[in-house]
Amino acid sequence: MIKVDEPAGLGERGRRMWRETVASWSLNPAHLVLLGEACRIADRLELLDSMLRSLAGDVNPNVEQFADISGLLAESRQQSSALKLLLAEVRQGQTGSGPAQQDPAGGVGVASLTARIADRRRKTSG
Repeated sequence: MIKVDEPAGLGERGRRMWRETVASWSLNPAHLVLLGEACRIADRLELLDSMLRSLAGDVNPNVEQFADISGLLAESRQQSSALKLLLAEVRQGQTGSGPAQQDPAGGVGVASLTARIADRRRKTSG
């Protein structure tokens, strides 16, 4: 396995995500960049969660605190959606063994679908 340096500035959650992913999958350089961004988003979500927990601890939030919570919740949802999309792209870019390549449906992503279509055409025409 090739040693891949983790991106600078990752927090605990992002570093753990990076280590576990590169230990499980072999990714091309472009997908390593996407993984780095996904790790940063994971750290950001950890921070947003901490902020939400802090603000939600008040029993009688005022209007200003409610606006803070609403904004944080919206940002958290957006970051979660971005993380989900990045991880799906990273999973499709793996070249080693890992969960996505063990899909019982025969693969994931456009490349897998294209290969299955070509294989089916060869079988039916030959």
